[in-house]
Amino acid sequence: MKTLSPDTTPEAESVLLELLRRAPVWKRLQMIDQMHEMLRQLAIADIRRRYPHADAEEIKRRLAARVLSRTDVIKAYGWDPELEGY
Repeated sequence: MKTLSPDTTPEAESVLLELLRRAPVWKRLQMIDQMHEMLRQLAIADIRRRYPHADAEEIKRRLAARVLSRTDVIKAYGWDPELEGY
């Protein structure tokens, strides 16, 4: 059987999935929240790498541009990511 991750054995994946199934809902939601925060921090780190002179407001706009539609970013921030860069 092929696993979801190429570096995980089928046995290890089976154990992991069973542990996740047994975890209470609050724990699974907490894990999702932690993954979301990690992805947010990685996106911010990438923005800082690409735009080292960006201030906090510009970083906020660029992060929003990665999550929201162009139209919504323009409405919310008056800032066009297609002109300024994502």
